[in-house]
Amino acid sequence: MNSTLHSFRDIFETTFTDGEEQVKLQKIIIPIIQRDYAQGRRDPDIDRVRSRFLDSLHDAVTGNPITLDFVYGDIDENGVMTPLDGQQRLTTLFLLHWYAAKKDAISIEECGFLSNFGYETRYSARYFCKELTGFLPTFQGELSAEIIDQAWFPLDWQKDPTISSMLVMLDSISGKFADVENLWKKLSGGAITFYFLPI
Repeated sequence: MNSTLHSFRDIFETTFTDGEEQVKLQKIIIPIIQRDYAQGRRDPDIDRVRSRFLDSLHDAVTGNPITLDFVYGDIDENGVMTPLDGQQRLTTLFLLHWYAAKKDAISIEECGFLSNFGYETRYSARYFCKELTGFLPTFQGELSAEIIDQAWFPLDWQKDPTISSMLVMLDSISGKFADVENLWKKLSGGAITFYFLPI
């Protein structure tokens, strides 16, 4: 299969062909063999990387579209894609799209594909992604604090390195993109893309 250019949204609407077989991508699942989400870790070096990456994404939705590095993955016969490279970028794009959907009050019909992204690294990360997609924040105060305060969020989830990193990233996204109007429309319009190569 050849590599093709996609946004995070439209890859869920894409049918891939391998020889005579066609399969539509239904889900993206980070497998148990992958490492935890790391772009939200609290570390001076990672803080700099996160800040630069979000600056690039912010520039992309405010006038300078960007194409990220290649994402590689295996798509099975059920349309489930397992990323082999690109997990960190895909996770950040998932969180950015979630933020945009909630911020811009996007209907479930339009953003429902977000529930087709998940983690299998451990049960807590899997259920966190599931609960997050159905959660509507008030955007009053720190986003992570509001999420942690929800009845569906057990306190021990804060010990999950993937979840804690996601919470840090969500706060960073909220701080960086709060001033961007029509964020969902800009993301859906292809402001941020990447090449995907099915393996």
